[in-house]
Amino acid sequence: MAEADARIADRYEVVRPLGRGSFAQTLLARDAKHDRLVAIKALHARAVDEWKTYEMFEREVATLSALRHRGVPIVHESFRAAWNGGDTSFLVMEYVEGESVAQIISARRHLGTSDALHLFDEMLGVLDYLHTRAPPVLHRDIKPSNVIVRPDGSPVLVDFGAVRNVFRAPDESGSTVAGTYGYMPYEQLMGQASPASDLYALAATFLHLLTGRAPPEFMGDAGRLEVPASLPGGESLRRVLSQMLAPAPNDRFPTARDVRAALLSGHGAAVSETVALSAAKPNLPAPLNLGPVPRAITGEAAELLEHLSHSTWELMSPNEKPGTSWGWMDVFLAGFTSLITAGVLPAIFYSMARARRRRIKDFIVLGLPATARVIDMTLEDIAFNIKITRVRYEFEIDGWLRRDSDQVLTAIANRWDRGTPIQILYIPARDYDSIIVSTS
Repeated sequence: MAEADARIADRYEVVRPLGRGSFAQTLLARDAKHDRLVAIKALHARAVDEWKTYEMFEREVATLSALRHRGVPIVHESFRAAWNGGDTSFLVMEYVEGESVAQIISARRHLGTSDALHLFDEMLGVLDYLHTRAPPVLHRDIKPSNVIVRPDGSPVLVDFGAVRNVFRAPDESGSTVAGTYGYMPYEQLMGQASPASDLYALAATFLHLLTGRAPPEFMGDAGRLEVPASLPGGESLRRVLSQMLAPAPNDRFPTARDVRAALLSGHGAAVSETVALSAAKPNLPAPLNLGPVPRAITGEAAELLEHLSHSTWELMSPNEKPGTSWGWMDVFLAGFTSLITAGVLPAIFYSMARARRRRIKDFIVLGLPATARVIDMTLEDIAFNIKITRVRYEFEIDGWLRRDSDQVLTAIANRWDRGTPIQILYIPARDYDSIIVSTS
Protein backbone atom coordinates (compact mmCIF):
# COMPACT_ATOMS: atom_id res chain seq x y z
CA MET A 1 0.00 0.00 0.00
CA ALA A 2 1.35 3.41 -0.93
CA GLU A 3 2.49 5.74 1.79
CA ALA A 4 -0.28 8.20 0.84
CA ASP A 5 -2.86 5.52 1.60
CA ALA A 6 -1.45 4.55 5.00
CA ARG A 7 -3.83 6.91 6.82
CA ILE A 8 -7.57 7.38 6.45
CA ALA A 9 -9.18 10.75 7.26
CA ASP A 10 -5.95 11.82 9.05
CA ARG A 11 -6.98 9.64 11.98
CA TYR A 12 -6.86 5.94 11.16
CA GLU A 13 -3.45 4.40 10.48
CA VAL A 14 -3.75 1.25 8.37
CA VAL A 15 -1.92 -1.72 9.91
CA ARG A 16 -2.72 -4.51 7.46
CA PRO A 17 -5.54 -5.93 5.32
CA LEU A 18 -7.98 -8.30 6.99
CA GLY A 19 -9.98 -9.39 3.95
CA ARG A 20 -11.11 -8.41 0.51
CA GLY A 21 -14.35 -8.98 -1.40
CA SER A 22 -15.83 -7.98 -4.73
CA PHE A 23 -17.12 -4.62 -3.50
CA ALA A 24 -15.18 -3.83 -0.32
CA GLN A 25 -12.07 -4.56 1.68
CA THR A 26 -11.62 -4.78 5.42
CA LEU A 27 -8.56 -3.26 7.09
CA LEU A 28 -7.03 -3.42 10.53
CA ALA A 29 -6.21 0.12 11.62
CA ARG A 30 -5.19 2.06 14.69
CA ASP A 31 -7.49 4.86 15.81
CA ALA A 32 -5.09 7.66 16.76
CA LYS A 33 -7.79 9.56 18.65
CA HIS A 34 -8.65 6.74 21.05
CA ASP A 35 -5.45 4.67 20.71
CA ARG A 36 -7.24 1.44 19.86
CA LEU A 37 -7.33 -1.08 17.06
CA VAL A 38 -10.41 -1.02 14.82
CA ALA A 39 -11.67 -2.87 11.79
CA ILE A 40 -12.53 -0.60 8.86
CA LYS A 41 -14.66 -1.72 5.95
CA ALA A 42 -13.84 0.38 2.89
CA LEU A 43 -16.13 0.30 -0.14
CA HIS A 44 -14.12 0.11 -3.37
CA ALA A 45 -14.09 3.47 -5.16
CA ARG A 46 -15.86 2.10 -8.25
CA ALA A 47 -18.56 0.53 -6.04
CA VAL A 48 -19.50 3.90 -4.51
CA ASP A 49 -21.05 4.88 -7.84
CA GLU A 50 -22.92 1.58 -8.22
CA TRP A 51 -26.32 2.24 -6.69
CA LYS A 52 -27.19 -1.30 -5.55
CA THR A 53 -23.78 -1.89 -3.98
CA TYR A 54 -23.86 1.44 -2.17
CA GLU A 55 -27.40 0.75 -0.97
CA MET A 56 -26.30 -2.58 0.56
CA PHE A 57 -23.35 -0.86 2.22
CA GLU A 58 -25.59 1.84 3.71
CA ARG A 59 -28.02 -0.87 4.88
CA GLU A 60 -25.16 -2.64 6.66
CA VAL A 61 -24.16 0.62 8.38
CA ALA A 62 -27.73 1.38 9.51
CA THR A 63 -28.41 -2.18 10.70
CA LEU A 64 -25.18 -2.66 12.64
CA SER A 65 -25.49 0.77 14.28
CA ALA A 66 -28.83 -0.26 15.80
CA LEU A 67 -27.64 -3.62 17.17
CA ARG A 68 -26.41 -4.11 20.74
CA HIS A 69 -25.15 -7.62 21.36
CA ARG A 70 -21.81 -9.13 22.33
CA GLY A 71 -22.07 -11.44 19.32
CA VAL A 72 -22.19 -8.47 16.90
CA PRO A 73 -19.32 -6.00 16.36
CA ILE A 74 -19.73 -2.53 17.86
CA VAL A 75 -20.00 0.26 15.26
CA HIS A 76 -17.91 3.33 16.06
CA GLU A 77 -18.70 5.55 13.06
CA SER A 78 -19.21 5.74 9.29
CA PHE A 79 -18.08 8.45 6.89
CA ARG A 80 -16.93 9.25 3.34
CA ALA A 81 -13.46 10.53 2.55
CA ALA A 82 -10.93 10.75 -0.26
CA TRP A 83 -8.65 7.72 -0.16
CA ASN A 84 -6.70 5.54 -2.54
CA GLY A 85 -7.35 7.87 -5.45
CA GLY A 86 -11.11 8.20 -5.11
CA ASP A 87 -14.11 8.97 -2.92
CA THR A 88 -14.65 6.07 -0.52
CA SER A 89 -17.26 5.12 2.08
CA PHE A 90 -15.97 3.72 5.38
CA LEU A 91 -17.51 1.77 8.25
CA VAL A 92 -15.41 1.76 11.44
CA MET A 93 -16.13 -1.14 13.79
CA GLU A 94 -14.84 -2.94 16.85
CA TYR A 95 -11.85 -5.12 16.00
CA VAL A 96 -12.74 -8.59 17.22
CA GLU A 97 -9.67 -10.50 18.37
CA GLY A 98 -9.67 -14.22 17.80
CA GLU A 99 -9.77 -16.68 14.92
CA SER A 100 -12.51 -17.55 12.51
CA VAL A 101 -14.16 -20.94 12.35
CA ALA A 102 -12.67 -21.17 8.85
CA GLN A 103 -9.18 -20.76 10.33
CA ILE A 104 -9.91 -23.46 12.92
CA ILE A 105 -11.04 -25.82 10.15
CA SER A 106 -8.10 -24.94 7.90
CA ALA A 107 -5.60 -25.58 10.70
CA ARG A 108 -7.29 -28.96 11.28
CA ARG A 109 -7.38 -28.07 14.95
CA HIS A 110 -9.66 -30.44 16.81
CA LEU A 111 -12.45 -28.72 18.70
CA GLY A 112 -13.87 -30.86 21.51
CA THR A 113 -17.55 -31.75 21.32
CA SER A 114 -18.39 -29.70 24.42
CA ASP A 115 -16.56 -26.63 23.03
CA ALA A 116 -18.30 -27.01 19.67
CA LEU A 117 -21.70 -27.36 21.33
CA HIS A 118 -21.04 -24.30 23.49
CA LEU A 119 -20.14 -22.34 20.34
CA PHE A 120 -23.27 -23.64 18.58
CA ASP A 121 -25.49 -22.64 21.49
CA GLU A 122 -23.95 -19.17 21.67
CA MET A 123 -24.51 -18.67 17.95
CA LEU A 124 -28.15 -19.66 18.39
CA GLY A 125 -28.32 -16.87 20.97
CA VAL A 126 -26.93 -14.37 18.45
CA LEU A 127 -29.49 -15.42 15.83
CA ASP A 128 -32.29 -15.30 18.38
CA TYR A 129 -31.33 -11.69 19.11
CA LEU A 130 -31.17 -10.75 15.41
CA HIS A 131 -34.38 -12.52 14.42
CA THR A 132 -36.40 -11.02 17.29
CA ARG A 133 -35.60 -7.41 16.38
CA ALA A 134 -38.45 -5.30 14.98
CA PRO A 135 -38.22 -5.81 12.07
CA PRO A 136 -36.24 -9.08 12.18
CA VAL A 137 -32.67 -8.91 10.88
CA LEU A 138 -31.35 -11.62 8.55
CA HIS A 139 -27.61 -12.04 8.10
CA ARG A 140 -27.91 -14.12 4.87
CA ASP A 141 -24.22 -15.09 4.70
CA ILE A 142 -23.40 -17.23 7.73
CA LYS A 143 -20.34 -19.37 6.97
CA PRO A 144 -17.10 -20.38 8.75
CA SER A 145 -15.17 -17.24 7.72
CA ASN A 146 -17.91 -14.99 9.16
CA VAL A 147 -17.89 -16.49 12.67
CA ILE A 148 -15.01 -15.21 14.82
CA VAL A 149 -14.24 -17.02 18.09
CA ARG A 150 -12.91 -14.72 20.80
CA PRO A 151 -10.10 -15.94 23.10
CA ASP A 152 -12.74 -16.65 25.78
CA GLY A 153 -14.58 -19.02 23.40
CA SER A 154 -17.57 -16.78 22.60
CA PRO A 155 -18.50 -16.22 18.93
CA VAL A 156 -19.03 -12.99 17.01
CA LEU A 157 -20.94 -12.88 13.73
CA VAL A 158 -19.21 -10.52 11.29
CA ASP A 159 -19.63 -9.19 7.73
CA PHE A 160 -23.22 -7.97 7.54
CA GLY A 161 -22.81 -6.93 3.90
CA ALA A 162 -25.70 -9.19 2.86
CA VAL A 163 -27.96 -8.14 5.75
CA ARG A 164 -31.68 -7.73 5.10
CA ASN A 165 -34.65 -6.69 7.20
CA VAL A 166 -37.47 -9.18 6.68
CA PHE A 167 -40.15 -6.52 6.33
CA ARG A 168 -39.51 -4.53 3.15
CA ALA A 169 -40.81 -1.19 2.04
CA PRO A 170 -43.53 -1.36 -0.66
CA ASP A 171 -41.10 -0.23 -3.35
CA GLU A 172 -38.44 -2.85 -2.51
CA SER A 173 -38.15 -6.06 -4.51
CA GLY A 174 -37.19 -9.36 -2.91
CA SER A 175 -34.98 -10.54 -5.74
CA THR A 176 -31.57 -9.65 -4.31
CA VAL A 177 -29.48 -12.82 -4.06
CA ALA A 178 -26.81 -12.98 -1.37
CA GLY A 179 -25.03 -15.85 0.28
CA THR A 180 -22.32 -18.46 -0.28
CA TYR A 181 -22.68 -21.75 -2.14
CA GLY A 182 -22.82 -24.74 0.18
CA TYR A 183 -24.16 -22.73 3.12
CA MET A 184 -27.06 -21.01 1.35
CA PRO A 185 -30.44 -22.82 1.11
CA TYR A 186 -32.34 -23.05 -2.15
CA GLU A 187 -35.02 -20.48 -1.26
CA GLN A 188 -32.33 -17.87 -0.61
CA LEU A 189 -30.98 -18.46 -4.11
CA MET A 190 -34.46 -17.51 -5.28
CA GLY A 191 -34.36 -14.28 -3.22
CA GLN A 192 -36.77 -15.56 -0.52
CA ALA A 193 -34.64 -15.59 2.65
CA SER A 194 -36.21 -16.02 6.10
CA PRO A 195 -34.95 -16.73 9.65
CA ALA A 196 -35.01 -20.42 8.70
CA SER A 197 -32.45 -19.60 5.99
CA ASP A 198 -29.96 -18.31 8.58
CA LEU A 199 -30.57 -21.48 10.65
CA TYR A 200 -29.79 -23.60 7.57
CA ALA A 201 -26.51 -21.72 7.06
CA LEU A 202 -25.61 -22.09 10.75
CA ALA A 203 -26.20 -25.85 10.59
CA ALA A 204 -24.07 -26.13 7.42
CA THR A 205 -21.31 -24.14 9.14
CA PHE A 206 -21.25 -26.47 12.14
CA LEU A 207 -21.48 -29.55 9.95
CA HIS A 208 -18.24 -28.31 8.36
CA LEU A 209 -16.66 -27.57 11.76
CA LEU A 210 -17.57 -30.92 13.32
CA THR A 211 -16.52 -33.05 10.35
CA GLY A 212 -13.78 -30.99 8.70
CA ARG A 213 -15.56 -31.51 5.37
CA ALA A 214 -17.29 -28.81 3.30
CA PRO A 215 -21.12 -29.06 3.03
CA PRO A 216 -21.20 -29.92 -0.72
CA GLU A 217 -19.45 -33.21 0.14
CA PHE A 218 -22.62 -34.26 1.99
CA MET A 219 -25.02 -33.47 -0.84
CA GLY A 220 -27.29 -36.43 -1.59
CA ASP A 221 -29.09 -37.38 -4.77
CA ALA A 222 -32.22 -35.54 -3.65
CA GLY A 223 -30.31 -32.26 -3.29
CA ARG A 224 -30.27 -32.50 0.48
CA LEU A 225 -27.28 -32.29 2.83
CA GLU A 226 -27.11 -35.67 4.56
CA VAL A 227 -25.70 -35.49 8.09
CA PRO A 228 -23.49 -38.55 8.75
CA ALA A 229 -24.49 -41.02 11.46
CA SER A 230 -20.98 -40.79 12.92
CA LEU A 231 -21.30 -37.05 13.64
CA PRO A 232 -19.50 -36.02 16.87
CA GLY A 233 -22.07 -35.05 19.50
CA GLY A 234 -24.32 -38.04 19.10
CA GLU A 235 -27.69 -38.86 17.59
CA SER A 236 -29.55 -35.96 19.22
CA LEU A 237 -27.31 -33.34 17.61
CA ARG A 238 -27.43 -35.21 14.29
CA ARG A 239 -31.23 -35.06 14.28
CA VAL A 240 -31.24 -31.36 15.12
CA LEU A 241 -28.79 -30.48 12.35
CA SER A 242 -30.71 -32.67 9.90
CA GLN A 243 -33.93 -30.79 10.59
CA MET A 244 -32.16 -27.43 10.30
CA LEU A 245 -30.86 -28.56 6.88
CA ALA A 246 -34.25 -29.65 5.53
CA PRO A 247 -34.65 -28.41 1.90
CA ALA A 248 -38.08 -26.86 2.58
CA PRO A 249 -38.09 -23.93 5.07
CA ASN A 250 -41.38 -25.14 6.62
CA ASP A 251 -39.69 -28.43 7.57
CA ARG A 252 -36.99 -26.68 9.57
CA PHE A 253 -37.18 -25.22 13.06
CA PRO A 254 -39.04 -21.90 12.87
CA THR A 255 -36.78 -20.09 15.37
CA ALA A 256 -33.39 -20.33 17.05
CA ARG A 257 -35.17 -20.79 20.37
CA ASP A 258 -36.89 -23.86 19.00
CA VAL A 259 -33.53 -25.31 18.00
CA ARG A 260 -32.17 -24.77 21.46
CA ALA A 261 -35.27 -26.29 23.06
CA ALA A 262 -34.79 -29.36 20.88
CA LEU A 263 -31.19 -29.67 22.02
CA LEU A 264 -32.17 -29.37 25.68
CA SER A 265 -34.95 -31.94 25.37
CA GLY A 266 -32.93 -34.35 23.24
CA HIS A 267 -32.23 -37.89 24.30
CA GLY A 268 -28.47 -37.44 23.96
CA ALA A 269 -27.29 -36.69 27.50
CA ALA A 270 -23.97 -35.23 26.33
CA VAL A 271 -25.76 -32.67 24.17
CA SER A 272 -28.43 -31.60 26.65
CA GLU A 273 -26.02 -31.34 29.58
CA THR A 274 -23.53 -29.26 27.58
CA VAL A 275 -26.21 -26.87 26.32
CA ALA A 276 -27.72 -26.56 29.80
CA LEU A 277 -24.32 -25.62 31.20
CA SER A 278 -23.84 -23.11 28.40
CA ALA A 279 -27.19 -21.50 29.22
CA ALA A 280 -26.43 -21.22 32.93
CA LYS A 281 -25.13 -17.99 34.44
CA PRO A 282 -22.20 -19.08 36.63
CA ASN A 283 -20.86 -17.14 39.56
CA LEU A 284 -23.51 -14.46 39.47
CA PRO A 285 -22.79 -11.71 42.01
CA ALA A 286 -25.11 -11.48 45.00
CA PRO A 287 -28.02 -9.11 44.26
CA LEU A 288 -28.05 -5.71 45.91
CA ASN A 289 -30.76 -5.05 48.46
CA LEU A 290 -30.93 -1.29 48.61
CA GLY A 291 -34.71 -0.76 48.59
CA PRO A 292 -36.83 1.49 46.35
CA VAL A 293 -35.63 4.77 44.84
CA PRO A 294 -35.05 7.48 45.78
CA ARG A 295 -33.28 6.00 48.78
CA ALA A 296 -31.49 7.54 51.74
CA ILE A 297 -27.74 7.00 52.17
CA THR A 298 -28.06 4.87 55.30
CA GLY A 299 -27.39 1.28 56.27
CA GLU A 300 -26.29 -0.91 53.33
CA ALA A 301 -26.45 2.07 50.95
CA ALA A 302 -23.99 4.02 53.13
CA GLU A 303 -21.68 1.00 53.37
CA LEU A 304 -21.75 0.63 49.59
CA LEU A 305 -20.88 4.31 49.12
CA GLU A 306 -17.82 3.98 51.35
CA HIS A 307 -16.83 0.72 49.70
CA LEU A 308 -16.97 2.16 46.17
CA SER A 309 -15.48 5.60 46.81
CA HIS A 310 -11.80 5.62 45.83
CA SER A 311 -9.38 7.46 48.06
CA THR A 312 -6.72 9.78 46.68
CA TRP A 313 -4.08 7.13 47.37
CA GLU A 314 -6.07 4.40 45.55
CA LEU A 315 -6.28 6.58 42.44
CA MET A 316 -2.58 7.35 42.63
CA SER A 317 -1.83 3.61 42.99
CA PRO A 318 -4.63 1.81 41.09
CA ASN A 319 -2.68 -1.48 41.05
CA GLU A 320 -2.69 -1.72 44.85
CA LYS A 321 -5.48 -3.77 46.39
CA PRO A 322 -8.21 -1.60 47.97
CA GLY A 323 -7.71 -1.15 51.67
CA THR A 324 -3.91 -1.58 51.49
CA SER A 325 -2.37 0.44 54.32
CA TRP A 326 0.36 3.01 53.76
CA GLY A 327 3.91 2.14 54.73
CA TRP A 328 6.60 4.65 55.62
CA MET A 329 7.96 4.52 52.06
CA ASP A 330 4.49 5.30 50.67
CA VAL A 331 4.20 8.31 52.94
CA PHE A 332 7.69 9.48 51.94
CA LEU A 333 6.99 9.10 48.20
CA ALA A 334 3.63 10.86 48.50
CA GLY A 335 5.24 13.75 50.36
CA PHE A 336 8.15 13.93 47.91
CA THR A 337 5.81 13.88 44.90
CA SER A 338 3.68 16.58 46.45
CA LEU A 339 6.79 18.68 47.04
CA ILE A 340 8.23 18.44 43.50
CA THR A 341 4.84 19.10 41.88
CA ALA A 342 4.06 21.98 44.24
CA GLY A 343 1.10 19.99 45.54
CA VAL A 344 -0.49 19.72 42.09
CA LEU A 345 -0.45 15.92 41.72
CA PRO A 346 -2.19 15.00 44.99
CA ALA A 347 -4.64 17.88 44.48
CA ILE A 348 -5.64 16.51 41.08
CA PHE A 349 -6.23 13.02 42.41
CA TYR A 350 -8.08 14.35 45.44
CA SER A 351 -10.39 16.23 43.05
CA MET A 352 -10.90 13.05 41.02
CA ALA A 353 -11.75 11.06 44.12
CA ARG A 354 -14.29 13.67 45.23
CA ALA A 355 -15.94 13.76 41.78
CA ARG A 356 -16.14 9.97 41.73
CA ARG A 357 -17.74 9.89 45.16
CA ARG A 358 -20.40 12.42 44.10
CA ARG A 359 -21.23 10.33 41.01
CA ILE A 360 -21.49 7.12 43.05
CA LYS A 361 -23.70 8.85 45.63
CA ASP A 362 -26.08 9.93 42.87
CA PHE A 363 -26.40 6.36 41.59
CA ILE A 364 -26.92 4.93 45.07
CA VAL A 365 -29.83 7.35 45.59
CA LEU A 366 -31.45 6.84 42.15
CA GLY A 367 -29.90 3.74 40.55
CA LEU A 368 -31.57 0.40 39.88
CA PRO A 369 -29.52 -2.78 40.23
CA ALA A 370 -28.76 -5.13 37.32
CA THR A 371 -26.25 -7.80 36.36
CA ALA A 372 -23.94 -7.03 33.44
CA ARG A 373 -21.27 -8.98 31.59
CA VAL A 374 -17.75 -7.74 30.85
CA ILE A 375 -17.08 -7.20 27.12
CA ASP A 376 -13.48 -5.98 27.27
CA MET A 377 -11.02 -4.01 29.39
CA THR A 378 -8.37 -1.46 28.42
CA LEU A 379 -5.91 0.70 30.35
CA GLU A 380 -6.25 4.47 30.01
CA ASP A 381 -4.28 7.40 31.43
CA ILE A 382 -6.00 9.52 34.05
CA ALA A 383 -3.10 11.87 34.91
CA PHE A 384 0.70 11.91 35.19
CA ASN A 385 0.95 8.64 33.21
CA ILE A 386 -1.01 6.78 35.88
CA LYS A 387 -3.38 4.26 34.32
CA ILE A 388 -6.73 2.92 35.42
CA THR A 389 -8.84 0.22 33.76
CA ARG A 390 -11.78 1.12 31.53
CA VAL A 391 -14.26 -1.78 31.67
CA ARG A 392 -16.84 -2.09 28.90
CA TYR A 393 -19.90 -4.18 29.65
CA GLU A 394 -23.41 -5.02 28.46
CA PHE A 395 -26.69 -5.59 30.30
CA GLU A 396 -30.25 -6.40 29.28
CA ILE A 397 -33.22 -4.36 30.45
CA ASP A 398 -36.79 -4.98 29.26
CA GLY A 399 -35.53 -7.12 26.39
CA TRP A 400 -33.06 -4.49 25.13
CA LEU A 401 -29.32 -5.05 25.30
CA ARG A 402 -27.39 -1.97 26.39
CA ARG A 403 -23.68 -1.23 26.55
CA ASP A 404 -21.71 1.12 28.77
CA SER A 405 -18.30 1.50 30.38
CA ASP A 406 -16.86 2.61 33.71
CA GLN A 407 -13.43 3.12 35.27
CA VAL A 408 -12.36 0.51 37.81
CA LEU A 409 -9.19 0.19 39.87
CA THR A 410 -6.83 -2.09 37.97
CA ALA A 411 -6.35 -4.29 41.05
CA ILE A 412 -10.09 -5.06 40.92
CA ALA A 413 -10.38 -5.39 37.12
CA ASN A 414 -7.50 -7.90 37.10
CA ARG A 415 -9.84 -10.39 38.79
CA TRP A 416 -12.24 -10.33 35.84
CA ASP A 417 -12.23 -11.78 32.34
CA ARG A 418 -14.39 -11.23 29.30
CA GLY A 419 -17.80 -12.62 30.09
CA THR A 420 -17.46 -12.20 33.87
CA PRO A 421 -20.83 -11.21 35.42
CA ILE A 422 -20.66 -7.98 37.43
CA GLN A 423 -23.16 -5.91 39.37
CA ILE A 424 -24.12 -2.41 38.21
CA LEU A 425 -26.54 0.40 39.05
CA TYR A 426 -28.32 2.19 36.19
CA ILE A 427 -30.68 5.18 35.89
CA PRO A 428 -33.36 4.78 33.17
CA ALA A 429 -34.20 8.51 33.07
CA ARG A 430 -30.60 9.29 32.10
CA ASP A 431 -30.54 7.12 29.00
CA TYR A 432 -29.59 4.11 31.15
CA ASP A 433 -26.32 5.65 32.34
CA SER A 434 -24.66 3.19 34.73
CA ILE A 435 -21.73 2.48 37.04
CA ILE A 436 -20.02 -0.72 38.19
CA VAL A 437 -20.56 -1.59 41.84
CA SER A 438 -18.83 -5.00 41.92
CA THR A 439 -15.48 -5.01 43.70
CA SER A 440 -14.66 -8.72 43.60
